[in-house]
Amino acid sequence: MKKLLAVLVCLMMVFASMAAMADESPLTVAISSAFTTLDPALNTEVVNNYVLSHIYAGLFKPDEGNNPTNVLCDSYTVSEDGLTYTFKLVEGATWSDGVAITANDFVYSYLRALSYGADNAWAINDMITYIEGAKEYSEHALEVGESFDCTVEDASSVGIKALDDYTLEIKLHTPLPYLTKLMGSNVWIPVRQDFAPQHESLWAFEPGYPTSGPYTLVSVNENEGAELVKSETYFKADEVKLGAISYVVMPDPSSQAFAYQTGEIDIAMAVSPETALTYAETENLWLMPQCSNYFLAINSGSTGPEWAQNVNLRRAVALAIDKDTLVELLGGAMLYPPLNGYVPTGVSGIADDFRAEGDADGYTVKYDPEQAKALLAEAGYDASNPLKITYKYSNNSIHGDVATALQAMWAAVGIDATFEAVEAGVFYDQLDAGDFEISRYGYVASDDAKQYLDLWTTSIQVVAAVDDPVFDQMIIDAGKLVDPAEYYAALHAAEDYLVEENVYVIPLFNYTTPVLVQSGITGYRSLGGTVNFNLVEKN
Repeated sequence: MKKLLAVLVCLMMVFASMAAMADESPLTVAISSAFTTLDPALNTEVVNNYVLSHIYAGLFKPDEGNNPTNVLCDSYTVSEDGLTYTFKLVEGATWSDGVAITANDFVYSYLRALSYGADNAWAINDMITYIEGAKEYSEHALEVGESFDCTVEDASSVGIKALDDYTLEIKLHTPLPYLTKLMGSNVWIPVRQDFAPQHESLWAFEPGYPTSGPYTLVSVNENEGAELVKSETYFKADEVKLGAISYVVMPDPSSQAFAYQTGEIDIAMAVSPETALTYAETENLWLMPQCSNYFLAINSGSTGPEWAQNVNLRRAVALAIDKDTLVELLGGAMLYPPLNGYVPTGVSGIADDFRAEGDADGYTVKYDPEQAKALLAEAGYDASNPLKITYKYSNNSIHGDVATALQAMWAAVGIDATFEAVEAGVFYDQLDAGDFEISRYGYVASDDAKQYLDLWTTSIQVVAAVDDPVFDQMIIDAGKLVDPAEYYAALHAAEDYLVEENVYVIPLFNYTTPVLVQSGITGYRSLGGTVNFNLVEKN
């Protein structure tokens, strides 16, 4: 009965908001794929963030420079050893049905995520990696299965505690200088215990449940779209300018472009590079930055080829690549900015963007075909005895075009590259198994530079393509540093070791997402790589 009454109250508030916004047309946004889940504990996909980032609020969210800013967190302190974080919540913040948001909501949500099951293993990886007792708690929940109840199970050994209604304590077993950055992601979002069951997520596709963010969910069809309306009970409702958002699923870029041209939609989130270029240098093209990189990985590990064991040959392969020409062939630096470091633009560092800080001291593996030829000759390779390599890529998107360009560049210095194109669905499985010589690779993470560098430690790789104890130790040592300046300086040194000193990976370019926006629409933002429409105005 209590849950039914709460639903009715919530719906009454939604209908009141809808009535208030009746004269204001929603912002209509075309997106490229269907929603897969709206359960914060499960989501790892960009498409779901269009809704989740607007209907929920957590302790923190990233700003446009990808730095954490307080939302439901009023203030916090960190112990001298960097292991205990104490968060004071905003008093007066409520769920959309008027019920106060408390520290107990966060405790339930985090324990629920840890005990959900195998489906959310990736989403909770950071929690179980760093929070005291979280790994053991989650493993026990998996053993028990569906009958595990996080509301009664002993969680005293887990470093997640509500000290009072507005004080949340998180204890770590190892320092994590960027914890507040991580806490801007979905799994750290609170959900309501009386609406979000522990072991299922279908409730999230049934509008009417209370939300903590600036909008509430009015309707949703996974394959068609979703309707959001401003929550008047949001504690910062006066800062939210847009009254309603309507998402429309349009997988075909051409359909999005046509709908944009006819005025059917206000924003097209997925159009082809060719379409985007027709709007170049106009107010209608928004190049949304992406915290993602496109690079080549070389398998110098136990399953890799003999040539890849030689750092000079790895360097020769890198020096033969003309990145400027490559990105022009793909559509230009506007869409694919060249990348001279492994960590992409958009990830914060000591006092600036991590990439900008790293680029300030120069980049030593620049295009130099003559030096590439000299290194090959030193190793005994020439026109009569070319270095033979096999390049692997997935047969979708731009990867074939990249492969063709690389093959020509390598041929120009005496490297004979053959292709191995595989289905996209099994591509990364093969890379994880160490089944490649040199391969294209891409990674997306907006929280911290260490997430990119962690990828090439032997503890993270399934079969190590980069098997270097020195690099492993550099990352371990960096993770123990509490002082942010020392921490990021250590990460910069590790990146230089990975990319320039040993050429284990070869960075090529960043991504930007071309978005078409109708004239008169202002205030759209990218917060940590997630689009945000709270401040949009339609003039």
